Amino acid sequence: MYKLTGKLFSFILRFYANAKPVKYLAAVRMQNRILLKLLRTAASTKFGTDHGFDGITSVHTYQKNVPIRDYQAFWTQYWSKNFPRLYNVTWPGPIVYFARTSGTTTGKSKFIPCSPQMIKSNNSAGLQVVIEHLRNKPGSKVLEGRTFLFAGSPELDELKEGIFAGELSGIAARETPSWAGRDRYFPPDDLARIKDWGEKLKKISVECLDKDIRAISGLPSWLQILFDKIFANSPERATDLKSYFPDLELIVHGGMSFKPYHDYFNNITQNSGVDFREVYAASEGFFAIADRNSGEGLKLIVNNGIFYEFIKANETDDINAKRYWLGNIEENTDYAIIVTTNAGLWSYMVGDIIRITDKENLRILFSGRLSQTLSVFGEKIVNEELEAAIATATKKLGLNFHDFAVGSIFSKQVSTKGQHKYIIEFKEALDDEHVQKLAEIIDLELINNNSSYATRRKNEISILAPTVISAPNGTFAKWMKKNGKMGGQNKVPRVLNQQQLDEFIDLLSND
Repeated sequence: MYKLTGKLFSFILRFYANAKPVKYLAAVRMQNRILLKLLRTAASTKFGTDHGFDGITSVHTYQKNVPIRDYQAFWTQYWSKNFPRLYNVTWPGPIVYFARTSGTTTGKSKFIPCSPQMIKSNNSAGLQVVIEHLRNKPGSKVLEGRTFLFAGSPELDELKEGIFAGELSGIAARETPSWAGRDRYFPPDDLARIKDWGEKLKKISVECLDKDIRAISGLPSWLQILFDKIFANSPERATDLKSYFPDLELIVHGGMSFKPYHDYFNNITQNSGVDFREVYAASEGFFAIADRNSGEGLKLIVNNGIFYEFIKANETDDINAKRYWLGNIEENTDYAIIVTTNAGLWSYMVGDIIRITDKENLRILFSGRLSQTLSVFGEKIVNEELEAAIATATKKLGLNFHDFAVGSIFSKQVSTKGQHKYIIEFKEALDDEHVQKLAEIIDLELINNNSSYATRRKNEISILAPTVISAPNGTFAKWMKKNGKMGGQNKVPRVLNQQQLDEFIDLLSND
């Protein structure tokens, strides 16, 4: 079935792939229309009446009437009272699905409303990934084979009769019509529903072979673990993905920076022509897709039921901070992204930091999470800078790492000074010389690329030289399992709080 529908979809999507990409001025008009349509649609909801949606006719008035809120504010003010039965609260009608977040940052899951309109928007964005691939490879037959979704569990919990919560992959699986060819996706339900992640990984790494896999999607860190497992199962074969998936065309990745993993993936796909497509998708919506080569940024999706606002990342605590939208956005500035969506989020603070690198072509870079900024000592290092420093350091030393995290400690000798402690997992433990060199290069990279860090490191005014702990293979998987975060959609937090850092150190001392 999937081969037939794949050929049909390929024919249709090639038409869209030949269309001219949306440019800035057209995008501004689209965004204005989307906001006004969302306001009209939700005017009779409780949120709409509370904020006078009937009288809003411009972006300026909307920003004046609707304050920025985070998840906790929505939960407290609108969702918690009748949860999970939300009817005409922030979006018309009932909410049948909630996208449950992984809770990586806070340790607590959030329940993000997912309306039928949002499901359609997510599906549309998924097709846009294929369209960008077809633009890059016009002769592609990627849809005539199977797609390997290395994601979380498809299981949904029934919160109340007819109301479900789970990962977006589970919601998508439940809503995929049979005519679209459900058999195009791997793994099948019996494997995808295995709850023990170790057992699941073991079986999937064997069963995925000889399945005509043409596209693979997942977090880079988990894909690396999967591929290493596949290679370990067949040591006599080359560590080259094409020798296992000869028709592989596309690897879709997102959720974290690809830069630290670039060399690993490049090594296992050398001269194979595999196309890498980064996506920026969250429980709140599908925001951007790479339309160029790896590392050249992502293109904002501007006509998919989501209206974007921005405030400068260093002004997120200022209630009077200026609010931007595409109509007045500035290039090369770090912004906190704020979304209004067709699932009832209104000026919702996502918690991510992005940068507009090319306004005319709507291209952005994902810089990290607001809550994952390393700044105990005022250094304000974002994920992008951390990951670039690790990638450069490991590349210079010819090392491939599996994962990393960093925490902050105060010096026992000088209580007014602090220090960063990096935990980096390699396949084999490093000797002391490599560990020291790694710390030195990371330190130098951050000094060269972050003025706040450089100021505090100069003469060790407030930050001492960092230290690196070489963690044994499997350390991060053990920590994730201990915290109930195993699975393809769960990410290790790059920046650890004190409790998390202590847990890692205890875990290492007990190995």
